[in-house]
Amino acid sequence: MSSGPSPTVTFTRRTLLNAPTSATGTYTASKDSYVGTYTLTDVPDAGKADALTQLGDVTRDAFTGNNGTRDFSRTYVGETSDKLNVVFVSNSARPTYFIYSNNSYLAGSTVTIDRSAFALCFGSGTLIATARGQVAVEDLRIGDLAVTASGAQRPITWIGHRHLEGKALDADKYPVRVRANAFGHGLPARDLTLSPGHPVLVGADADAGGGVLVPVMSLINGTTIDRVAPEAVTYWHIELDSHDILLAEGLPAESFLDFGCRAFFDEASDHALHNPDFVVPGLSARCRPVAVDGPLVEAERARLDAVFSAALAAQCAWIDTDTLSNLAA
Repeated sequence: MSSGPSPTVTFTRRTLLNAPTSATGTYTASKDSYVGTYTLTDVPDAGKADALTQLGDVTRDAFTGNNGTRDFSRTYVGETSDKLNVVFVSNSARPTYFIYSNNSYLAGSTVTIDRSAFALCFGSGTLIATARGQVAVEDLRIGDLAVTASGAQRPITWIGHRHLEGKALDADKYPVRVRANAFGHGLPARDLTLSPGHPVLVGADADAGGGVLVPVMSLINGTTIDRVAPEAVTYWHIELDSHDILLAEGLPAESFLDFGCRAFFDEASDHALHNPDFVVPGLSARCRPVAVDGPLVEAERARLDAVFSAALAAQCAWIDTDTLSNLAA
Protein backbone atom coordinates (compact mmCIF):
# COMPACT_ATOMS: atom_id res chain seq x y z
CA MET A 1 0.00 0.00 0.00
CA SER A 2 1.33 3.41 -0.91
CA SER A 3 1.97 6.02 1.76
CA GLY A 4 1.16 8.73 -0.79
CA PRO A 5 -2.18 9.59 -2.40
CA SER A 6 -3.93 6.86 -4.35
CA PRO A 7 -3.36 7.10 -8.12
CA THR A 8 -6.20 8.43 -10.27
CA VAL A 9 -7.04 8.41 -13.95
CA THR A 10 -9.35 10.88 -15.67
CA PHE A 11 -11.49 10.26 -18.76
CA THR A 12 -13.68 12.54 -20.87
CA ARG A 13 -16.32 10.01 -22.01
CA ARG A 14 -18.67 7.63 -20.22
CA THR A 15 -20.76 5.10 -22.14
CA LEU A 16 -23.55 2.95 -20.74
CA LEU A 17 -23.21 -0.71 -21.76
CA ASN A 18 -25.64 -3.57 -21.92
CA ALA A 19 -24.77 -6.51 -19.68
CA PRO A 20 -22.73 -9.15 -21.53
CA THR A 21 -24.76 -12.06 -22.85
CA SER A 22 -21.88 -14.53 -22.40
CA ALA A 23 -18.47 -14.84 -20.80
CA THR A 24 -16.66 -13.66 -23.95
CA GLY A 25 -16.09 -10.15 -22.64
CA THR A 26 -18.11 -8.47 -25.41
CA TYR A 27 -20.43 -5.59 -24.51
CA THR A 28 -22.76 -3.37 -26.56
CA ALA A 29 -23.24 0.35 -25.99
CA SER A 30 -26.87 1.01 -25.10
CA LYS A 31 -26.61 4.77 -25.64
CA ASP A 32 -24.23 7.27 -27.23
CA SER A 33 -21.33 8.42 -25.05
CA TYR A 34 -21.78 11.17 -22.49
CA VAL A 35 -19.17 13.92 -22.45
CA GLY A 36 -17.80 15.06 -19.10
CA THR A 37 -14.92 14.70 -16.66
CA TYR A 38 -14.78 11.36 -14.89
CA THR A 39 -12.06 10.74 -12.32
CA LEU A 40 -11.54 7.21 -11.00
CA THR A 41 -9.34 6.36 -8.00
CA ASP A 42 -8.14 2.93 -6.89
CA VAL A 43 -8.87 2.43 -3.19
CA PRO A 44 -7.53 -0.29 -0.84
CA ASP A 45 -9.58 -3.48 -0.79
CA ALA A 46 -9.94 -4.74 2.78
CA GLY A 47 -8.13 -7.99 3.45
CA LYS A 48 -6.52 -8.09 0.01
CA ALA A 49 -2.98 -7.32 -1.21
CA ASP A 50 -4.27 -4.60 -3.52
CA ALA A 51 -1.61 -2.78 -5.56
CA LEU A 52 -3.07 0.67 -6.06
CA THR A 53 -1.23 1.12 -9.33
CA GLN A 54 -2.64 -1.93 -11.08
CA LEU A 55 -6.14 -2.40 -12.44
CA GLY A 56 -7.79 -5.68 -11.55
CA ASP A 57 -4.89 -7.14 -9.58
CA VAL A 58 -7.35 -8.45 -6.98
CA THR A 59 -10.81 -9.95 -7.36
CA ARG A 60 -13.53 -7.27 -7.49
CA ASP A 61 -10.99 -4.43 -7.43
CA ALA A 62 -12.82 -1.42 -5.97
CA PHE A 63 -12.63 2.18 -7.18
CA THR A 64 -14.23 5.46 -6.25
CA GLY A 65 -15.22 8.00 -8.87
CA ASN A 66 -16.35 11.57 -9.32
CA ASN A 67 -18.10 13.19 -12.28
CA GLY A 68 -17.71 16.79 -11.12
CA THR A 69 -20.98 16.85 -9.21
CA ARG A 70 -21.13 13.65 -7.17
CA ASP A 71 -19.08 10.72 -5.94
CA PHE A 72 -19.80 7.11 -6.82
CA SER A 73 -18.25 3.64 -6.46
CA ARG A 74 -17.29 1.16 -9.15
CA THR A 75 -15.77 -2.33 -9.47
CA TYR A 76 -13.21 -3.03 -12.18
CA VAL A 77 -14.27 -5.45 -14.93
CA GLY A 78 -11.61 -5.19 -17.65
CA GLU A 79 -9.94 -3.02 -20.26
CA THR A 80 -9.55 -3.01 -24.02
CA SER A 81 -6.31 -4.45 -25.40
CA ASP A 82 -4.98 -1.01 -26.35
CA LYS A 83 -5.27 0.09 -22.70
CA LEU A 84 -7.30 3.16 -23.73
CA ASN A 85 -10.71 2.16 -22.37
CA VAL A 86 -11.74 0.69 -19.03
CA VAL A 87 -14.97 -1.11 -18.14
CA PHE A 88 -16.47 -0.90 -14.65
CA VAL A 89 -19.66 -2.14 -13.07
CA SER A 90 -21.70 -0.23 -10.50
CA ASN A 91 -21.89 -1.52 -6.95
CA SER A 92 -25.65 -1.88 -6.76
CA ALA A 93 -28.36 -4.52 -6.53
CA ARG A 94 -28.89 -4.21 -10.29
CA PRO A 95 -25.38 -3.94 -11.77
CA THR A 96 -24.87 -1.38 -14.52
CA TYR A 97 -21.84 -1.53 -16.82
CA PHE A 98 -19.93 1.51 -18.04
CA ILE A 99 -16.92 2.08 -20.25
CA TYR A 100 -14.76 5.11 -19.42
CA SER A 101 -12.50 6.42 -22.18
CA ASN A 102 -11.45 9.43 -24.23
CA ASN A 103 -13.22 7.98 -27.28
CA SER A 104 -16.88 8.35 -28.22
CA TYR A 105 -19.09 5.31 -28.83
CA LEU A 106 -22.41 5.28 -30.65
CA ALA A 107 -25.35 3.22 -29.43
CA GLY A 108 -24.96 -0.30 -30.78
CA SER A 109 -21.16 -0.22 -30.85
CA THR A 110 -19.51 -3.38 -29.53
CA VAL A 111 -16.63 -3.41 -27.08
CA THR A 112 -14.45 -6.44 -26.30
CA ILE A 113 -12.35 -6.42 -23.15
CA ASP A 114 -9.43 -8.34 -21.69
CA ARG A 115 -9.74 -9.20 -18.00
CA SER A 116 -6.07 -10.12 -17.51
CA ALA A 117 -3.26 -7.59 -17.35
CA PHE A 118 -0.22 -7.85 -19.55
CA ALA A 119 3.03 -5.94 -19.71
CA LEU A 120 4.16 -3.89 -22.69
CA CYS A 121 7.84 -4.77 -22.71
CA PHE A 122 11.09 -5.76 -24.41
CA GLY A 123 12.63 -9.21 -24.00
CA SER A 124 16.11 -9.71 -22.54
CA GLY A 125 18.98 -9.19 -24.97
CA THR A 126 17.23 -6.45 -26.93
CA LEU A 127 19.73 -3.78 -28.02
CA ILE A 128 18.59 -0.23 -27.30
CA ALA A 129 20.16 2.78 -29.04
CA THR A 130 21.93 5.06 -26.55
CA ALA A 131 24.50 7.85 -26.62
CA ARG A 132 27.15 5.23 -25.73
CA GLY A 133 26.10 2.87 -28.51
CA GLN A 134 23.85 -0.18 -28.72
CA VAL A 135 23.30 -1.51 -25.19
CA ALA A 136 21.43 -4.66 -24.14
CA VAL A 137 18.30 -3.63 -22.28
CA GLU A 138 19.38 -5.50 -19.13
CA ASP A 139 22.66 -3.53 -19.07
CA LEU A 140 21.07 -0.09 -19.22
CA ARG A 141 21.36 2.21 -16.22
CA ILE A 142 19.24 5.07 -14.93
CA GLY A 143 20.79 8.27 -16.27
CA ASP A 144 21.87 6.71 -19.58
CA LEU A 145 20.87 8.81 -22.59
CA ALA A 146 18.59 6.91 -24.95
CA VAL A 147 18.60 7.92 -28.61
CA THR A 148 15.00 8.27 -29.77
CA ALA A 149 13.55 7.73 -33.24
CA SER A 150 13.83 11.46 -33.94
CA GLY A 151 17.53 11.44 -33.02
CA ALA A 152 17.04 13.27 -29.73
CA GLN A 153 18.84 12.08 -26.60
CA ARG A 154 16.60 11.55 -23.56
CA PRO A 155 17.61 10.46 -20.05
CA ILE A 156 16.41 7.12 -18.73
CA THR A 157 14.58 7.72 -15.44
CA TRP A 158 13.39 4.21 -14.53
CA ILE A 159 13.99 0.60 -15.62
CA GLY A 160 11.68 -2.26 -14.74
CA HIS A 161 11.80 -6.00 -15.33
CA ARG A 162 9.86 -9.15 -14.52
CA HIS A 163 10.62 -12.83 -15.11
CA LEU A 164 7.74 -15.10 -16.15
CA GLU A 165 7.64 -18.86 -16.57
CA GLY A 166 6.17 -19.93 -19.89
CA LYS A 167 3.72 -22.33 -18.28
CA ALA A 168 2.15 -19.37 -16.47
CA LEU A 169 1.27 -17.67 -19.77
CA ASP A 170 -1.88 -18.23 -21.78
CA ALA A 171 -1.24 -18.67 -25.51
CA ASP A 172 -2.48 -15.16 -26.30
CA LYS A 173 0.13 -13.75 -23.88
CA TYR A 174 3.10 -15.50 -25.51
CA PRO A 175 5.93 -13.18 -26.55
CA VAL A 176 5.89 -11.93 -30.14
CA ARG A 177 9.00 -12.52 -32.24
CA VAL A 178 9.72 -9.93 -34.93
CA ARG A 179 12.13 -11.36 -37.47
CA ALA A 180 15.11 -9.32 -38.66
CA ASN A 181 14.13 -7.02 -41.56
CA ALA A 182 10.39 -7.69 -41.06
CA PHE A 183 9.60 -3.98 -41.38
CA GLY A 184 12.28 -3.32 -44.02
CA HIS A 185 16.05 -3.47 -44.27
CA GLY A 186 17.51 -3.30 -40.76
CA LEU A 187 14.09 -2.97 -39.13
CA PRO A 188 14.81 -4.67 -36.86
CA ALA A 189 18.49 -5.40 -37.32
CA ARG A 190 18.15 -8.72 -35.45
CA ASP A 191 15.23 -10.85 -34.33
CA LEU A 192 13.38 -8.91 -31.64
CA THR A 193 11.16 -10.21 -28.84
CA LEU A 194 8.32 -8.02 -27.57
CA SER A 195 5.37 -8.54 -25.29
CA PRO A 196 2.18 -8.83 -27.37
CA GLY A 197 0.86 -5.43 -26.35
CA HIS A 198 4.05 -3.45 -26.97
CA PRO A 199 3.31 -0.70 -29.54
CA VAL A 200 5.64 -0.03 -32.45
CA LEU A 201 5.62 3.13 -34.56
CA VAL A 202 4.19 2.82 -38.07
CA GLY A 203 3.40 5.35 -40.78
CA ALA A 204 5.89 7.97 -39.58
CA ASP A 205 7.75 10.27 -41.97
CA ALA A 206 11.50 10.16 -42.65
CA ASP A 207 12.18 12.24 -39.52
CA ALA A 208 10.04 9.94 -37.34
CA GLY A 209 7.30 12.55 -37.15
CA GLY A 210 3.63 11.60 -37.15
CA GLY A 211 2.51 8.03 -37.47
CA VAL A 212 0.64 5.91 -34.96
CA LEU A 213 1.56 3.37 -32.29
CA VAL A 214 0.28 -0.12 -33.08
CA PRO A 215 0.48 -3.01 -30.59
CA VAL A 216 2.72 -5.57 -32.24
CA MET A 217 0.09 -8.28 -31.75
CA SER A 218 -2.10 -6.39 -34.23
CA LEU A 219 0.58 -6.97 -36.89
CA ILE A 220 1.11 -10.72 -36.42
CA ASN A 221 1.24 -12.41 -39.83
CA GLY A 222 2.49 -15.88 -38.91
CA THR A 223 5.71 -15.48 -40.89
CA THR A 224 7.93 -12.53 -40.02
CA ILE A 225 5.89 -11.60 -36.92
CA ASP A 226 4.58 -14.47 -34.83
CA ARG A 227 3.96 -15.72 -31.31
CA VAL A 228 6.55 -17.97 -29.68
CA ALA A 229 5.83 -20.39 -26.83
CA PRO A 230 8.67 -19.75 -24.34
CA GLU A 231 10.04 -21.89 -21.54
CA ALA A 232 10.47 -18.57 -19.73
CA VAL A 233 10.73 -14.90 -20.62
CA THR A 234 12.10 -11.83 -18.85
CA TYR A 235 10.42 -8.59 -19.83
CA TRP A 236 12.05 -5.18 -19.51
CA HIS A 237 10.78 -1.65 -19.90
CA ILE A 238 12.43 1.76 -19.98
CA GLU A 239 10.97 5.07 -18.87
CA LEU A 240 12.30 8.39 -20.15
CA ASP A 241 11.74 11.88 -18.77
CA SER A 242 8.60 11.90 -20.92
CA HIS A 243 6.98 9.41 -23.27
CA ASP A 244 8.87 8.91 -26.55
CA ILE A 245 9.91 6.39 -29.19
CA LEU A 246 12.95 4.21 -28.46
CA LEU A 247 14.97 2.30 -31.04
CA ALA A 248 14.98 -1.42 -30.19
CA GLU A 249 17.27 -3.28 -32.58
CA GLY A 250 16.67 -0.24 -34.80
CA LEU A 251 12.88 -0.62 -34.75
CA PRO A 252 10.90 2.34 -33.32
CA ALA A 253 8.97 1.16 -30.24
CA GLU A 254 7.47 3.13 -27.38
CA SER A 255 9.10 3.82 -24.03
CA PHE A 256 7.32 2.95 -20.79
CA LEU A 257 4.15 4.89 -20.04
CA ASP A 258 2.69 4.59 -16.56
CA PHE A 259 -1.08 4.24 -16.75
CA GLY A 260 -1.21 2.40 -13.44
CA CYS A 261 0.76 -0.70 -14.54
CA ARG A 262 4.12 -0.08 -12.84
CA ALA A 263 3.31 -2.61 -10.12
CA PHE A 264 3.73 -5.40 -12.70
CA PHE A 265 7.51 -4.96 -12.44
CA ASP A 266 9.89 -6.00 -9.66
CA GLU A 267 11.25 -2.44 -9.44
CA ALA A 268 7.85 -0.81 -8.83
CA SER A 269 8.92 0.61 -5.45
CA ASP A 270 12.02 2.28 -6.96
CA HIS A 271 9.80 4.86 -8.61
CA ALA A 272 8.99 6.48 -5.28
CA LEU A 273 12.58 7.73 -5.08
CA HIS A 274 12.02 10.24 -7.88
CA ASN A 275 8.21 10.52 -7.78
CA PRO A 276 7.36 10.74 -4.07
CA ASP A 277 3.88 12.14 -4.76
CA PHE A 278 3.05 8.99 -6.75
CA VAL A 279 1.67 10.90 -9.72
CA VAL A 280 0.68 8.61 -12.59
CA PRO A 281 1.04 10.39 -15.97
CA GLY A 282 -1.75 8.39 -17.56
CA LEU A 283 -2.59 7.73 -21.19
CA SER A 284 -2.96 11.43 -22.05
CA ALA A 285 0.86 11.66 -21.87
CA ARG A 286 1.32 9.39 -24.90
CA CYS A 287 3.44 10.96 -27.64
CA ARG A 288 1.44 9.40 -30.49
CA PRO A 289 -2.11 8.14 -30.97
CA VAL A 290 -2.71 4.39 -30.78
CA ALA A 291 -4.42 2.29 -33.45
CA VAL A 292 -5.29 -1.39 -33.05
CA ASP A 293 -7.25 -1.74 -36.29
CA GLY A 294 -8.60 0.35 -39.15
CA PRO A 295 -7.12 1.60 -42.44
CA LEU A 296 -3.67 2.52 -41.10
CA VAL A 297 -3.18 -0.87 -39.48
CA GLU A 298 -4.46 -2.73 -42.55
CA ALA A 299 -2.14 -0.69 -44.78
CA GLU A 300 0.82 -1.61 -42.57
CA ARG A 301 -0.13 -5.28 -42.59
CA ALA A 302 -0.25 -5.19 -46.40
CA ARG A 303 3.13 -3.44 -46.50
CA LEU A 304 4.67 -6.07 -44.21
CA ASP A 305 3.34 -8.82 -46.48
CA ALA A 306 4.90 -7.06 -49.48
CA VAL A 307 8.25 -6.79 -47.66
CA PHE A 308 8.17 -10.52 -46.90
CA SER A 309 7.13 -11.44 -50.45
CA ALA A 310 9.94 -9.35 -51.95
CA ALA A 311 12.52 -10.94 -49.64
CA LEU A 312 11.22 -14.42 -50.44
CA ALA A 313 11.29 -13.74 -54.19
CA ALA A 314 14.88 -12.53 -53.94
CA GLN A 315 15.91 -15.70 -52.14
CA CYS A 316 14.15 -17.92 -54.69
CA ALA A 317 15.22 -16.12 -57.88
CA TRP A 318 16.37 -18.52 -60.60
CA ILE A 319 19.80 -18.12 -62.17
CA ASP A 320 19.43 -17.11 -65.83
CA THR A 321 20.12 -19.70 -68.58
CA ASP A 322 23.39 -18.13 -69.77
CA THR A 323 24.85 -18.27 -66.27
CA LEU A 324 23.85 -21.92 -65.91
CA SER A 325 25.51 -22.73 -69.25
CA ASN A 326 28.73 -21.04 -68.18
CA LEU A 327 28.74 -22.94 -64.90
CA ALA A 328 28.29 -26.22 -66.76
CA ALA A 329 31.07 -25.50 -69.26
